[in-house]
Amino acid sequence: MMKSHWMQPEHRTHIDDAVHAIVLRAVSWCRAAWLALVVGTLCSSGAGQQTILSPPTPHPILLPEANNLPDANGIMLMQQNQIAKKNFDAINALRTHQIQDESNKLLILAKDLKTQMDLLGDKPLPDRLVREAQVIELLAHDVHTKMTLTVGGS
Repeated sequence: MMKSHWMQPEHRTHIDDAVHAIVLRAVSWCRAAWLALVVGTLCSSGAGQQTILSPPTPHPILLPEANNLPDANGIMLMQQNQIAKKNFDAINALRTHQIQDESNKLLILAKDLKTQMDLLGDKPLPDRLVREAQVIELLAHDVHTKMTLTVGGS
């Protein structure tokens, strides 16, 4: 692509410099006119309107329906629920205590049975040890039942 002769410094003349200056002025006037047009359009769109800004109304965080105080029936129901929870906690503590006691007894009986069986060696089991093993089995079953038992709390 060939450059025109007036763009090259050695071929520039006074006339070319004048034309160049005129073009630059025209471009700057076009920019100024465009800016005035934009500003005028923005200002004229709100010229006939007066806007009074009012402070925004705060929105409640909770709805008034959600913040009502309980009536007499609601208070009675809450008290019943609290009593039921206390009863449930008391029953659960008692059951836990019973499970611990029976587990300790089970452990003592099982250790005693094992030592007696170790002393016998290969001899046949006496009826007394068989009955003791049956008692240990019943006690283990009771502990298992108490551990899986759930009391209906509200």
